[in-house]
Amino acid sequence: MDDQARYEAYAEELRQEFPRFVIRAKRASLGQRLIDRFLRLLTFGGNKSYLTSVVTTLGNTIYVPDGWDRWAPIQRHLILRHEAIHLRQFRRLTLPGMAFIYLVLPVPLFFAGGRAWLELEAYKETLTATWELQGREAAYRKSLHDGIVSRFTGSDYGWMWLWGGSIRRALKRHMKDLERKTNG
Repeated sequence: MDDQARYEAYAEELRQEFPRFVIRAKRASLGQRLIDRFLRLLTFGGNKSYLTSVVTTLGNTIYVPDGWDRWAPIQRHLILRHEAIHLRQFRRLTLPGMAFIYLVLPVPLFFAGGRAWLELEAYKETLTATWELQGREAAYRKSLHDGIVSRFTGSDYGWMWLWGGSIRRALKRHMKDLERKTNG
C-alpha cells in the first residue's frame, strides 16, 4: 500500500471511530482566524504560524493549515496519528474539561502542566507512528526530538514548559518502551 492509500485508510479509520470527525481548513473558520490573532498578541508575535503550519484539534474537528492537501501523505498520516490522541482526549475529557486543562491548569504560560501532559501524550504517538511508518532510525532522529522539545519550550504553545530536559527524558523513556515492545 502506498503512502496516499495508507493516509486515506487511516482517515477512514478515524471516521469510523469518530462519526462526526471532519478535517477543515483553518482559514475557513472565523474562530480559528480569531485564535490566530489572539495567539499573536499573547506570544508577542512569537506564534506567527498558527494558520500556516500548525494543525489544531477541537472536539471532533481537525483544523488544518494552508496547503494541507499539498503536504506529503506520510506527513499528513503522522499528524493524524498525533491529532487522533487529541480526538480521544476530547471524547474522554469533554470540551470544557479539555479547555480547562489545556488553557488554565495550573497556569496558562511557562508552567502549563495540563497542556504539557496532553501534548506529551500526543507527541509520544508521533514517535510511535514515525517508528511504525518510517522506521526506527526516523523515530530516533535528533531533529525530530529537538522539534518536539522546541514545541514545549517555544512560543508555538505559549512556552508551556520551560524545562526541555524533562521532555527529552520523557521522549527517551518512550523510545525505550518502543524498543521493548519491538524486541520483546
